[in-house]
Amino acid sequence: HWDALTHVSHSGKLYNGRPAGTVTPHGGAEFGGIDKPRHIVSRGVLLDVARARGVDRLAGGHAVTPEDLEAAEELAGTRVRAGDIVLVRTGQIQVYLAGDKHGYGYPSPGLSVRTPEWFHARDVAAVANDTLTFEIFPPEIEDLWLPVHALDLVEMGMLQGQNWNLEELSTACGQEGRYAFLLSAMPEPFVGGTGTPVAPVALL
Repeated sequence: HWDALTHVSHSGKLYNGRPAGTVTPHGGAEFGGIDKPRHIVSRGVLLDVARARGVDRLAGGHAVTPEDLEAAEELAGTRVRAGDIVLVRTGQIQVYLAGDKHGYGYPSPGLSVRTPEWFHARDVAAVANDTLTFEIFPPEIEDLWLPVHALDLVEMGMLQGQNWNLEELSTACGQEGRYAFLLSAMPEPFVGGTGTPVAPVALL
């Protein structure tokens, strides 16, 4: 699924300083609902962190760092650039596909609080991965709930997605030796929604 920019708030604010109270149970998001980004099509880049680290799946407590992303970038043979949609593979979706729904969510590898700055420096359009919580869970900073969400969505205005099955794409990219592709990931236009299912298509 995609998270809309209204998916989380912090300090009572949503993206662009909007009050968190503009999202209501019955009215949805007054501003920035998932119906607003109607067309999400761009160059996609798979950063296969698990493969770059020589494993099929990252350990449950692994916080993906900028150094991990750069190692995966080197494996991909391409540099992430402005406007890209970055897909980060940890291999965690394998746990869900094997039927362990609890183990899929906890403990889970995921993006660390150091990664938003890396994505911001490259001016990417969106980031998605193959985990339930997107960021490492349990949180790497005790008592700080979803800090990567807050940085990505509220501070940067960068869409993020979770629960993407990247296994077939990883295999195809490895076989082709090519990790960049055309990615179409249209959100369902749920008016005022703070998130939406998505059926992404990568064209190698």
